[in-house]
Amino acid sequence: MHLIRILLVTCLVFFAGAAFAAETKNIQIITWRGITQAEQGFFSKLEQLGIQANYDHFDARRSETNLAGFLRSKRTELEKKDLIYTFGTTTTKMVLNFGVGNVPVVFNIVSDPIGVGVTLSMHMPTYGATGAKQSLSVEVILQLLEQVYPYESIAVLFDPREPNSTNEASRVTKVASVLQKEVIQVRFVPDADDAEFRAETVRSQIKAADVLYVTSTSSFVSNNALMRQLLTDDVVSVSSSPVLVDHGVSLSFGETYWQRGEATARLAAEILLDNKLPREVPVNQIKANEAVLFIRKASPIKDKLDLSAFPDRVKYR
Repeated sequence: MHLIRILLVTCLVFFAGAAFAAETKNIQIITWRGITQAEQGFFSKLEQLGIQANYDHFDARRSETNLAGFLRSKRTELEKKDLIYTFGTTTTKMVLNFGVGNVPVVFNIVSDPIGVGVTLSMHMPTYGATGAKQSLSVEVILQLLEQVYPYESIAVLFDPREPNSTNEASRVTKVASVLQKEVIQVRFVPDADDAEFRAETVRSQIKAADVLYVTSTSSFVSNNALMRQLLTDDVVSVSSSPVLVDHGVSLSFGETYWQRGEATARLAAEILLDNKLPREVPVNQIKANEAVLFIRKASPIKDKLDLSAFPDRVKYR
């Protein structure tokens, strides 16, 4: 009889644990420019990890006004969520500044979490949020670029309206100066009324440098046609975001959006399944020795690159 009681208790504990593990989580997805490969990787990996979830999605459509209105009107609903996922620097900063009670936030596709004020620490994240850093550090990118394509001068293309873009441009300028490279900062607003006219001036500034660094920002991704006018075949360009290789940039070092989404899902699982607080889950960073070199397949400069440092880590897009 005693053995039967033990078996019964064991079964009850097992089924209770299984029921807990299978509990459906309520997750809010907040994006800046629609569902991307980052979110698809996030959804896929969460499912693989055995997390059942109901997703509510809001897309800001690249408008801070839209996002602010959503956060104000949905505060009560947001504070009942198990987790909030945010895409990009602007979205993440607005959500954290708005405040969502004790709901944990996981961010994705943020280029410099400390530099833009999303957290004070990568190892012990602050402000109730952790996430996946979008790219390698600027220091590593410029050093890797030197290995595959030596250069003496670099132009830095940035959108002055975008905090992540200006922050990245500032960092590139500082690091390049330390490396004793000549730096030319190039301001460009691709969706401004005079963008077509400004493009001529921008082109001349770009061609004055050996290489062009294109900062990672949604405005450059969203204006594909105009960007391809700037990034002609004679321009050797690099970006921290592989996505921009699809929009004319010559090369990039790092991981795909899908892989960053999977990394973010693993962090979310630690919070949802292991009951960890965001400060107990270090920000995920790409390892330099595991980074992939993405090269635009149609770019003629691919034949000028020294790929010896990336014998088995090159992908053509």
